[in-house]
Amino acid sequence: MTITVVAIVGGIGLFILFLYATIKTKSTGLDTYPPFSEWVGKTVTLHRETTVFEESITAHTNSSYPFLLLDSLHPQWQYVEERLRAAEPDLVKVAVLPAGTRLTLEKAVQYTNGVSGSSYPTLFGTISTGGAHYAIAYQWGERSLSRHFDGIDECWQFNKAPWQAVPDTAYYALPEARFW
Repeated sequence: MTITVVAIVGGIGLFILFLYATIKTKSTGLDTYPPFSEWVGKTVTLHRETTVFEESITAHTNSSYPFLLLDSLHPQWQYVEERLRAAEPDLVKVAVLPAGTRLTLEKAVQYTNGVSGSSYPTLFGTISTGGAHYAIAYQWGERSLSRHFDGIDECWQFNKAPWQAVPDTAYYALPEARFW
């Protein structure tokens, strides 16, 4: 009887562990992968106006960077504008930063959602301007699903970031975030 109870409890414990490992958002560093390796560790000048937002629920799990940085050319811009117009917005516009603002890029991380399997690379950095300090996240890069499903490793493309003078039209290979 005791062995049966231990086996059942152990089985339930293993089931819970595997369920957690499956649905948990996973992450992996991207600092050494292009195009992130070109930017991480550098201070860049933003070439156009950007906006800092504070979200009630962030897409990333790094609480050290509570602010979201976007500009009007970012693929998420329209979605964010719709969220701001909602009856109960889940984000707040904190500041509008002019072109010429300096951003120090500190690290890059790939997050993979444990339920959907979708991945989103994110750059983290800091902006200090006019006495204010913002620790920001900038989601950068989209996976071409057609290239990914065709088995092409170089399936990530990057929108023109606010610090880039010209868009980068190349495709890049990035690792999948894994739990173990």
